[in-house]
Amino acid sequence: MAQLAHQYFCRAAERFPDKVAVTCGRESTTYRELDQFSNAFARELKNHGIERGMYVPFFMAKSVHSMQAMLSILKADCAYVPLDYRSPRERLLSILDSTDASLVIVDDESGPALEALGIDVPTLNISAFEPRETAALEYRNIDIDLAYVLFTSGSTGTPKGVMIPHRAIIDYIDWCVETFSITADDNVSNHAPLYFDNSTFDIYTAFASGATLHLVPEVLNEGVPRLVKWLREHEITVFFCVPSVLTLMAMSRRVKADSFPRLREVIFAGEVVQVDTLASWMELFPDKRFTNMYGPTEITVDCSFQRVLSAPDSPVPIGIPRRNMELFVRGEDGTLSQEPGAEGELLVRGTSVAYGYLGDAEKTETAFIQNPRHNAYPDRLYCTGDLVRVNEAGEYLFVGRADSQIKYLGHRIELGEIQARLVAMDSVSEGVVVFHQGDSIADQAIGALVSVDVGTQREDVRNWLIENLPAYMVPSTIKVWEDDFPRTPNGKYDHKAIAAILFPGA
Repeated sequence: MAQLAHQYFCRAAERFPDKVAVTCGRESTTYRELDQFSNAFARELKNHGIERGMYVPFFMAKSVHSMQAMLSILKADCAYVPLDYRSPRERLLSILDSTDASLVIVDDESGPALEALGIDVPTLNISAFEPRETAALEYRNIDIDLAYVLFTSGSTGTPKGVMIPHRAIIDYIDWCVETFSITADDNVSNHAPLYFDNSTFDIYTAFASGATLHLVPEVLNEGVPRLVKWLREHEITVFFCVPSVLTLMAMSRRVKADSFPRLREVIFAGEVVQVDTLASWMELFPDKRFTNMYGPTEITVDCSFQRVLSAPDSPVPIGIPRRNMELFVRGEDGTLSQEPGAEGELLVRGTSVAYGYLGDAEKTETAFIQNPRHNAYPDRLYCTGDLVRVNEAGEYLFVGRADSQIKYLGHRIELGEIQARLVAMDSVSEGVVVFHQGDSIADQAIGALVSVDVGTQREDVRNWLIENLPAYMVPSTIKVWEDDFPRTPNGKYDHKAIAAILFPGA
């Protein structure tokens, strides 16, 4: 049994040295090549002053280089921090400050991009590295040490770094490989960005089983219909994505009954799946297995699952707890329940619960609480902020959010972060951000109502947000408002009335 996440890969490299481990576009590398390169580059990191337990960011597009960087960081007994290379400067600076990064790994393409942003941090170009000493290293980390830190949207405008240890990954991946019967004969796709926790499933199930990991080129995210052809050409057998990707693929009308002859597992998580979308996929592919998974970044990808055995005609449950995880519903009176009919906030317990937020004890203490049922030993529960209900079968159904966090196009977004950036613009005196759920994925949208100084135009506001937020967080609807903002009787913004202004007739 592996104790460290990268030991999955090392053992596969011993068993399948000449097998292709990773492909991305025209790039590919075998298990042996990737093993030897990452051994050598781990030593190079140490030669540059990287010590055990440090947080090491890498800044590059999804590629073979990014896999080399990730494995090298782990082999150096450090925690990796994937950076979105399209993030605006302020967001990157916030993350680098939180991790106290002494260097950032880049490649030939991303290095100049980081420099152009005016970020003054030492870089190490992995593209220019020539491996020499390739023998295996001796690892000092143990399973409670950190493997990665992923930064998610923060309600105050500052990204939150979720700390995940090796043992949390092992707990999750061992279950995934067993549950989905993943073997060395599989071709596992990686659709999610590496800074999105769904990628943990793709990467480590492939390495744990000796399968080939096929990184979906990021250009396909800009033209999802082309993904249909890509999945067929690469003979993908295990496909994990956000539900909106299934919707967009179906809307392209390129998905046919013979599109994916080798595909056997279709797994989706990250947002609510549209019933009609899933029904259409299941009717088209009765021979494939469909699974709805659920779990925030703070729970190492997923804590519950629901095998969908027939085309649904009602909302699909997020299911039952996976092995070694326990779910509770916290009612308004604070009591925990698992009984049918219980409704309230979902709390999660288990080995895969994160340690908390890097450098933010206050947020950690709020979101990760001691199990109220005892005080005998540390036993933390993560308070998800998601509202659920338990049905008569003991399955958990997602009801909504207890706060302003949304799931949009597979991304977890705090509307508060967008709003914080919005009002940080000097010429914006007031701004409110809302989310329009819509009847389908295509109808969903983020909107912003703003009050601005004379001479400031809507496009000025949009350009400011483009410069300060990832593209998926920029509101598609921005309206300049000259009257008083609608408010409730207690003086708070009336979000329903504001949504009606931004999305009339919705």
